[in-house]
Amino acid sequence: MLNLIDVSKQYGSKILFQGASAFIGSRSRVALIGPNGAGKTTLIRILLGMESPDTGRVSKTKHMAIGHLAQEVPKGSERSVLQEAMRLDGRLEELTQARQELEARFEAMGQPGHADEGAASGHESDLERYGRVLEELEHLDEYRLEARAKEILTGMGFKPTDYNRKLTEFSGGWLMRVALSRVLLMDPDLLLLDEPTNHLDLESLLWLEEFLGAYQGAMLLVSHDRAFLNRMVTEVLEIDQMKLTTYKGNIDSYVLQKEERLTILRGQYAGQQAKIAEIEAFVERFGAKATKARQAQSKLKQLDKMERIALPEARSNVRFRFPPAPHSGKEVVTVKNAQMAYGNKVIFRDLDWIVPRGARVAIVGVNGAGKTTLLRLLAGALAPTGGEVKLGHQVQVGYYAQLQAEALDLSKSIFEELRATAPEMGLTQVRAIGGAFLFSGDAIEKKIRVLSGGEKARVALAKLLLTPANFLILDEPTNHLDVESRGVLLDALQDYEGTLCLISHDREFVGPLVDTVLEIEPGEAGSRVIPLLGSYDEYLARKVREASQSVKKPSGAGGKNPAKAKGAPPAASPAASNNTAPQAGAPKPGLSNNQRRNWEKERDKLEGEIAQLEKKQAELHRVLAEPGTYEDKAKTLECVQQQQAITSGMGQKLSRWEELCSLLE
Repeated sequence: MLNLIDVSKQYGSKILFQGASAFIGSRSRVALIGPNGAGKTTLIRILLGMESPDTGRVSKTKHMAIGHLAQEVPKGSERSVLQEAMRLDGRLEELTQARQELEARFEAMGQPGHADEGAASGHESDLERYGRVLEELEHLDEYRLEARAKEILTGMGFKPTDYNRKLTEFSGGWLMRVALSRVLLMDPDLLLLDEPTNHLDLESLLWLEEFLGAYQGAMLLVSHDRAFLNRMVTEVLEIDQMKLTTYKGNIDSYVLQKEERLTILRGQYAGQQAKIAEIEAFVERFGAKATKARQAQSKLKQLDKMERIALPEARSNVRFRFPPAPHSGKEVVTVKNAQMAYGNKVIFRDLDWIVPRGARVAIVGVNGAGKTTLLRLLAGALAPTGGEVKLGHQVQVGYYAQLQAEALDLSKSIFEELRATAPEMGLTQVRAIGGAFLFSGDAIEKKIRVLSGGEKARVALAKLLLTPANFLILDEPTNHLDVESRGVLLDALQDYEGTLCLISHDREFVGPLVDTVLEIEPGEAGSRVIPLLGSYDEYLARKVREASQSVKKPSGAGGKNPAKAKGAPPAASPAASNNTAPQAGAPKPGLSNNQRRNWEKERDKLEGEIAQLEKKQAELHRVLAEPGTYEDKAKTLECVQQQQAITSGMGQKLSRWEELCSLLE
């Protein structure tokens, strides 16, 4: 489907990759990995056609559609959440408008006096275009698009009341969810997702895994969430040392294969070095002797022709430690009868909680429940609207917020930003901390404005080291961190001696760090904060069980999803797709049996009518795909008119069908 053939790319003197080749098939599930700066973003831009390779080429299947999710937060607009998700990058509007224009033109040409020889050729071209437009609209599942959009938005954590809210009302993290929803709804041949799990809570992450598990197209994923990649991929494409290497299997398999490959390579390298040393010793010993000169020259030619084996450059094993945590009182923070509200919206109320010294707490729960609000209260960045939040004796807080990187001074260099945080610290110490976060040598002089999202996040984390703290509060610290930086931070936090409270969607990061789990459960009167008895791994296992039992299976991506039965209404009804939902025959409180039976009868009748319309539509598409159809003008216009009638009727019937399903839930 997509073939990367002998591609090379460099910027100035920096070579990103040379002679890179890879193949992505129609069902490939690939993880693209590599250290920061290796060229992942550049390779993605080449695949998208946004950049050209210096040498080599990219071969794609004709009319191949790629859905791309970038890391950059999209801009808000006056469109609603649902409108933005259904926009499909403007393609739906283009197709709908093209269909309407073509149908109006066909009707006009069917009138007396509008047909002539010159128009006939153009008419045939219009008919061919009309067939392609109908085919693409069918692929997008036009009539069910809104139901599918709502299902995907629900999986991403949006409530039905959010669908018609404007994008300008949402934060960057929620805008990224809308962008991801739009890409999933597009149903492309290839999903190219760059850090899709950032900004997702655990429930949405589990839903996304279910969705992608059912997806039938190709996927290329860039993510630092190892657990996510292990579940999703069957191939790993690594950019490293200017090469592109493909490994079969998931990330765990890749790690084993790479180590095996390096072991073999080291053995080959050692053997070659011994051979080279032997030849050089012979030349040095006998090169000046007339009897051996010819042999020495032959040995030198052998050296020149030898293809040297190169070992990968060894990366420095970066480690750092947080400064010794100053001693604090036994109760690090005490929360008494605390309440937090924004206007009439109560986030939580009547919260009583004590964080003891040395505790390592994970705060979990769905997005919007109040996790970040609670962290901000603990950090003193917010004051409660009721009750009390009091820090203990000699508690010094180190707080990392989700948007901490956005608060950096873009005009400063990395060194200047770090130095401004601790002006009393020595220059060597500041540079050492920069080096711990992979900003060594001249890299520490880079301006903040030229850094990537991951590099800015590392600078913000480095600033935490410059002010000793005995109570670390971290809100999604691994977002935008590469695997190496994430590992460095994990090691440092495991050795940290103070009290830790964090929010993170990164399951493999949280597990080894915490011993206490606090769940925030939203409710109409405000969220409940519930201390859990089990470990984080036990909590995670419970959420996975709940997801497999009660999370609605995603209807997936158009025609690529085998769960979407041909001729069946959309799988948007919980009664049809959720095993835990009430059965259709179960009486609903406040609903009479007669009313329920009438609605069920109407729903069943509509399902039959929708199936008949879909059957007729498929037959029309078959007729319009035959070249001979265009030779009979009357027959063609009749097909177009029937298509218009189906378009109108299908939309009305599906709308009523969805309404009945909702009433019967």
